[in-house]
Amino acid sequence: MTDSSVIPPSNRSPLKLTFLAPPVGYYAIFFIAPLAFLVVLGFWIVRDYQIVAEFSVGNYIDIFSQFFSRSRFGWALVQSIYVAVTTSVFAVIFCYFLAMGIVFCVPERYQRLFLVLAILPFWSSYILRLFAWQLILAQKGVLNYVLGGLGLDDPLIITNTQIGTRIGLIHYLAPILIIILYITLINVNRNLIEAARELGATRLQAFWRVIVPLSRLGLTFAFGFGVIVSFGDVLSGMLVGGGIGQSWLGSYPLYSNMIMADYNSYTNLPRTAALATVMVLIMVVMLVVAYRMADRARQRLA
Repeated sequence: MTDSSVIPPSNRSPLKLTFLAPPVGYYAIFFIAPLAFLVVLGFWIVRDYQIVAEFSVGNYIDIFSQFFSRSRFGWALVQSIYVAVTTSVFAVIFCYFLAMGIVFCVPERYQRLFLVLAILPFWSSYILRLFAWQLILAQKGVLNYVLGGLGLDDPLIITNTQIGTRIGLIHYLAPILIIILYITLINVNRNLIEAARELGATRLQAFWRVIVPLSRLGLTFAFGFGVIVSFGDVLSGMLVGGGIGQSWLGSYPLYSNMIMADYNSYTNLPRTAALATVMVLIMVVMLVVAYRMADRARQRLA
């Protein structure tokens, strides 16, 4: 006999639909609709300085016909991917050891306090944090002032470089990456670490052969999140990195900064929308790749 007090779940429950309606509506109005309009706008044209709702692929032909030549959009895109990947690597390494310090070195009753302190910058404005980094890293900023007091007369040039861009991005990513990696490390089975130590493994061997493999899923999530956010960010590259930077590719601006420059200096808004659509498609590809990597990491853990 079945227990009449147990109510089987129903996917058609009116109450369930009532609670789902607000978040779904919010998501549709403030994310899906603007994104769809962006994609549609990219296929419109400009005639006599007026946007005309006439379907055309001319904007994409204009973009890709000079992708690696006059416009340098292609090189800017490669530069952005390079900066995003390397920034995410540095951010994950930094936040991983910080999360390890909280999990393994801080007493359990104080871990929440240290975690709150680690994510405290997230509660302040991103733009204010970048302006603070400008004051610290500028050629006549706080850092060079301190180094000058120590006898180092040659100032460090950090702003308007890719190093400055990465510093701003790492500071932006750190709070969320710390949470992801903290949750991953706090669930690592301590008995496996102790067993490895009792079998003769050094601390470094236990870390590399036990802790890192068991936290591979969290590392994958953190890395994928860092790449996507770094690739789409525009403020750090503009305010701290100066919108351009020298790398092994050459001195090319970031793709997001080129979109902003195209928007500010060009009258063809549909063309700017097409550039942004290309960026969105690249981010979707990154998301799919990150999902596949996370799925493989989950299967290895299983």
